[in-house]
Amino acid sequence: MLIASLLVETGLLGTPLCNRRPDPGPVESQAQAALPDAGSSAPIPDAAIPWPKQDLTPLATLEGPAIQAANAALGEALKRFPKESADKCVFSARALEVVVGQEAGWYFARVNRRVDRCPGFGPGVTGLETDWFELYAISPDGDITRYPYQP
Repeated sequence: MLIASLLVETGLLGTPLCNRRPDPGPVESQAQAALPDAGSSAPIPDAAIPWPKQDLTPLATLEGPAIQAANAALGEALKRFPKESADKCVFSARALEVVVGQEAGWYFARVNRRVDRCPGFGPGVTGLETDWFELYAISPDGDITRYPYQP
């Protein structure tokens, strides 16, 4: 096993099948191109997508319920922003990050505001808002409750 992993790392042995991106043949690639659009307004040419050549570098590995908890908390935090500012970066999901934890069967999601990801922060944002966060509890049944630390 050790020898095989060394051979793979040095490139003397091919990439394991589980880490390879299968390249479709001409017939299969034409069939893939004919698939309906998944919601984007214009189809993206396959050459424009930087598909990973080997292993996918994960940002995080989460189980499905943790992802659902993070999505629910993100949605609740976005609801609290002014609707007239929804098109501004600082009031969008781009300026937020979610930290998910689990305790006693409950998921807890802290939504942090990251206005530093938006150029110039924008109007209506003060320096104090760089430390803004919301905390949510998600029950095993999927009910979400905001921590009552402010109105």
